Amino acid sequence: HGNLPGFYSNQLTSDDAGRVPDPRPKLRTVHVPVLVVRGECDYLRPEVTEEYRRTLPATTYVTVKGAGHSIANGQPAVYRRLLTSFLTTGRAR
Repeated sequence: HGNLPGFYSNQLTSDDAGRVPDPRPKLRTVHVPVLVVRGECDYLRPEVTEEYRRTLPATTYVTVKGAGHSIANGQPAVYRRLLTSFLTTGRAR
């Protein structure tokens, strides 16, 4: 794994999920642009990332064809293009 400290930190956060209040009700009131990028071949089911679209009202949701979970590593040019476009125009192209 390329980012062990980040990986272990995320695992600890996941372990705490049952002890912290569900943030989704408050997140539904957030109206800032959000970009969710999902790989077509991601090991996470589409329903998992679809939850972001249902929770965050101003979500732009993009599925990258042929990409796995780590799009920034697997298809860095596509990832940069989407992110740069979103940050400069508010749309991911």
